[in-house]
Formats: sequence, structure tokens, C-alpha cells
Amino acid sequence: MHQAEKKMINKRPKKVSRRHIEESPLVSDWLKGYKPGSRRVYRSAFGMFLDLAKRTPKQMIAERKADLKKEDVAEQHRYERLILDCFREKKIESASAAASIVKAVRAFFGYHYLPLRFRRIEAQEFSKGVKPVYVDYIPAREDLKAMVEAADVRDRAILLTLASTGISGDVCELTRQQFEDKWGKEEPICLAPRGGYLYRTKTGVKMRPFLTHDAAQATKIYLKTRRDKSPWLFVDKGGKKLSSDAVNKIVIRLSHRAAIPVPPGSRLRMHCFRKFFNEAANYADVTREWICVLYGHEVEGSEEFYVTATEDKLREKFKRIEPHLSISRLSNMVLLRKQHEIALDEQTKMELEMMKRMVGEEKFRRMAQYYLAMQPMIPWNPDEEYEPAIYRWQRILGEMLGKKKRAAKGD
Repeated sequence: MHQAEKKMINKRPKKVSRRHIEESPLVSDWLKGYKPGSRRVYRSAFGMFLDLAKRTPKQMIAERKADLKKEDVAEQHRYERLILDCFREKKIESASAAASIVKAVRAFFGYHYLPLRFRRIEAQEFSKGVKPVYVDYIPAREDLKAMVEAADVRDRAILLTLASTGISGDVCELTRQQFEDKWGKEEPICLAPRGGYLYRTKTGVKMRPFLTHDAAQATKIYLKTRRDKSPWLFVDKGGKKLSSDAVNKIVIRLSHRAAIPVPPGSRLRMHCFRKFFNEAANYADVTREWICVLYGHEVEGSEEFYVTATEDKLREKFKRIEPHLSISRLSNMVLLRKQHEIALDEQTKMELEMMKRMVGEEKFRRMAQYYLAMQPMIPWNPDEEYEPAIYRWQRILGEMLGKKKRAAKGD
């Protein structure tokens, strides 16, 4: 054990009271985003670490900030080694408690933007007792472009919305009305109501997210393909609201499909696009307070800044960020659209052929004729819009019956 760690553990006999831990704003703000069960586990594990390290949360934050500013790599990794020492000591009593300590302290530092970065050799010892330690891979615009090109219509809209807003799993809480009420009325689109805010599910923090032109166009095209009446902006094939786990799996799947070069020990997940947005905003020289309001992070200090950060002022800030988020200049969007139209046609034909085999050719023909006779004409502009799902069915059914019932406007 290094001398600094010995001092931190052995030369401060006074224990930190649990009451003091619970009353510390540094801890209470961190824990309030968790469910009661997780909050109890993290509070208990974090208290065990403080008892072992003989430190208060305030001292931990101050020391971690000071360590990260030092040039000596060994000093920068002081807390990583300290956690490993505490893990060894606690594992003798309880492996699960030792694992909980590692998770809790990592989560605490991560919440305060002071992430722990374990070396592989340091992580190996406790990797059997806890989940593997990964570093988030922050995608570049070229990575986003590759993933978009590998995505279908819905997943493309989800990816671009994640990158545009930086709100991570809260994309699942967006509604069609929030988008449709603003479409065509403002540029770029603010998803929060005029004069109001959206709120992050995890922390309840106010936010006013915006959509880039890429994300707005992709979402508009996706909604044109929807046949359900669900109020949620992003849904599964059954029209049910997507969960954050489902969105995370979409991101992971597309990163593999696009062969994104994620280094060993790193991972590309949904939350990485929150960091992608943060980096883009920093490149645009937007100050921290404005970034916090845009993607929903607590603004340090009073609530007075929210009065200053009006929607119009935020829109001007976002316009500066948008070039760093957009992939329009990197992607051939016309080619992407054609590829998706072909894929949608093939999927619709497959569904209708399966239906034909199930009910029989004669019954299918009668059902198709009735459907074509009863469905109203759906106007659309093929030069600017994706073909509406209901028209695609009309067209392909007509082709299967040997005739084309309707023609697109302008044909």
C-alpha cells in the first residue's frame, strides 16, 4: 500500500457519522436520482467506504480534483488504489459488500464528473466481484454517420435525437405531440413547451432540448411510416413505448453493425451521446450554464439563471452547437432514403405474402379488394417525404392484384 493511502486510512481515527453522510448535499443530490432500494444500498456501501478511508464527501471531492490536476500519473490514481485496498479489506468479511463499495464510490465520483479510471491490472483483482470496469467511448461525427447509415428509419431518428439533445434515456419520454406542435413553426425545434421546461426522469432537473435539422427531418420521416396511434415519439413494432434499456440495445447493436472501432476496455452506449453533445457544445464555446439547461444538468448556484436562459437565447446558443452535431455534410441522405424505401417495400411484401398463405389466395384477394376500395387517398409529396405506410400498403396490394389503384401526387 502506498504511503499516501496508509495516511488516509490509518491516521484519522475519527469515523464519519452516518447522519452526517445522509445530510451532505454532495451525497443527497447524488442519491436522489435512484430508486429507494438502490439508494439504501449505495448509502450503506458509501458509508462503509468513508469509515475505511476516514474521509468526508467534501474531502473526497477536493482531493480527487487536486489529484487529477497533478502531473504524476501515480498521484492521479490515488483514489483508484485506495478503493482497491478497501475492496481487499472488506472482501474478507463479505464479497458482495466489497463489490457494492466499488460501485457506490464509482457512481459518486461519476455523478460529480470526476470519473475513476482503473488500470487493467487494478481492475483485474476485483473484476470477479464486480462488473467489468469500462471507459465510455465518446463517438465522433464520423461514427454517428456510420451508425446512421446502418440504421433503419426508426433507429436513425432515435440516434440523431440522442446526439441532438444529449438527454440519453429521456428520449423515451418524448411524445408525438411535443414534436408535431413545433414542426414547421420554428427552426431549430425546441421540444419543451413555449415558456416551460421538460424534466429529466432520473433527477427531475429542468431542460430545454433542441433538435438539429437532421434529427427533425429523420423524425418526420419516421412518423410518416407509423401506423399506430401511440402518443409516444418512439415505439416498438407493437406501438408500445420504448424503454431506456431498449434504446441502449439499439445503440450497441448499431455500433457493432457499423463496426465502430471501440477500444478494448471501452464501450459505446446510449449515455455516450450525452457526452458527445457536451463535447460539441464545448467546441462551440458555449458556457457550462447554458449547456446544463439545454441537456438537463443541474445548474450550480441559484435558480436565477433559468430566468436568463430564455428559449430564444437558448436557440441562438444551439445554432452555434448544431454544426458540431450535424452529419448532413458527411452523409448521402438521398441514398439513405432510397435504401430505406426499398427495405420498407420488401418488409411490406413479406408481411402480405405471409397473410396470403395463411388465409388462402381467394380470401386474400377479396380482403385486398375491400381494403383498396375503402381506404381514402393519402396525399404526399414523393420528392420531399417518405411514402406514408397506408399508401405503401395500397400500392403493393394493387401490384399484387395486378393493378395500381392510386398514383402519388405529381405522377
